[in-house]
Amino acid sequence: MMIKEMVVVAGLILSLILFKKAAGTLNIGKINLISYTMYLFLLQTYIGASLVYLGDHKHYTMKYMIFDQSFDLMYYSVLLTAILLPLTVVLFYAVCRINIRQSYEAYLEKPVSSRHERTAFFLISGIGFVCCLCLLVYIVKIGYFPLLRLLRPSAGFDFGTERQRISRIVIFNSYIRNIVIGMFIPLLSYMAFAYAMVMKRFWWWALTAVLIGSSIVSATVNFEKSPVLFYLFVLLLIVMYVRGGIPRRAVVLFAVLMAGTIVFLYVRMGYNFSSGDSNFYNGPIGRTLFTQVGTLTMHFDLFPAVFPFLGGRSLSPTALKLFGIQGGYVRSAKLVMDFYGSEKVYDGTGGVMNTFFLGEAYANFGFVGMILSIVYMGVLFGFLFWGFTRLKKNPYNIAIGAMLTSKLALATQGGFTDFIYNFQTYLLIFLIVFGHFAPSVWKWLTRRIPPLKRLEKLERKAAGGS
Repeated sequence: MMIKEMVVVAGLILSLILFKKAAGTLNIGKINLISYTMYLFLLQTYIGASLVYLGDHKHYTMKYMIFDQSFDLMYYSVLLTAILLPLTVVLFYAVCRINIRQSYEAYLEKPVSSRHERTAFFLISGIGFVCCLCLLVYIVKIGYFPLLRLLRPSAGFDFGTERQRISRIVIFNSYIRNIVIGMFIPLLSYMAFAYAMVMKRFWWWALTAVLIGSSIVSATVNFEKSPVLFYLFVLLLIVMYVRGGIPRRAVVLFAVLMAGTIVFLYVRMGYNFSSGDSNFYNGPIGRTLFTQVGTLTMHFDLFPAVFPFLGGRSLSPTALKLFGIQGGYVRSAKLVMDFYGSEKVYDGTGGVMNTFFLGEAYANFGFVGMILSIVYMGVLFGFLFWGFTRLKKNPYNIAIGAMLTSKLALATQGGFTDFIYNFQTYLLIFLIVFGHFAPSVWKWLTRRIPPLKRLEKLERKAAGGS
């Protein structure tokens, strides 16, 4: 046992050293893509994996394992990730001669510039109105206001069954729900918030209040607890980027408030915190530390002993056609749920059992693919983080960068194939590229369209008067 404890501690120390070099800083008041990924990894994967490796198998997911060696196999794979992922980022910087600490500090210290504020306000307001209208239609199709039902549930209300029913409701098609409601409402609220912080005008704060309220409704529409917290955390990231960092105590206070919110939501959904010691494993702490780890262990337990490796079939249907991969689309998380969580599948409340990206990479491509996936993730994250520091520091880019930072970091806890093809991620990157060329296009249009030319004059007049 002493050797195992030394392995856990040594692995943690080495990982922290490498992550600090990869992120430039681990200051919680200056969180970035790499450090955010690290904190999520430590909280939701490494701590729980270490406890399981040291013999703590009391969480309910551990009782389903077929092979005892799956526990050690899981931990050593997590340990490999803890070292190889940041090491790959560091080597990428070394090869490209990038001083990421200097680049990130320079970005934080840059002042925020803002042009075409009036045009941005009209665009965000107009698009936001359409998105909020779609949200209203969606709520009407649900049949009740989910946020109010979450705060005041009726007797006998089954959140699990309702969550599955709501997930099957669409408005015209699933893209309207996932993109217009699930993505654009939060994104527009981030943009409005960033503009409000920079411009400090009443109409921006009023628009921000409306869009943030709509985003909270959107985040809780299917009774999930964590999305609203991660949504609010992106607002905190925006404050960090606009101000060049915030005090650590502000982040700690935010974390305490969010923990209190989680406890409140658990209580409202019927969880009993006075039921005994089992709370550590079955409540929010157990869910955070062990559920992802348990599902990751199931991947090593299930493949290839029970099911053969999927060979890339977890890629999106579009990617399957592009790469010519035979067989139907299937996520490893769905197979794990069907095999280990059959009771929830039968009663209609089972969906998928998400886990660290390592699990899906292994289930599809085996150990070689798993190792290559870690290297791929390191290069991808290193490049995107460096690219973020090179963007113009304006409210538009800050909002998209903060949302992309959160989305990518959270996606590491949900599967690997999303980092090969994910429509929302590609759309956000496209919006950044679009924002880079938009000023030139706007300048060309204002020369040829009289109404836009008049609007440009109003912009200049407003900028000169402020």
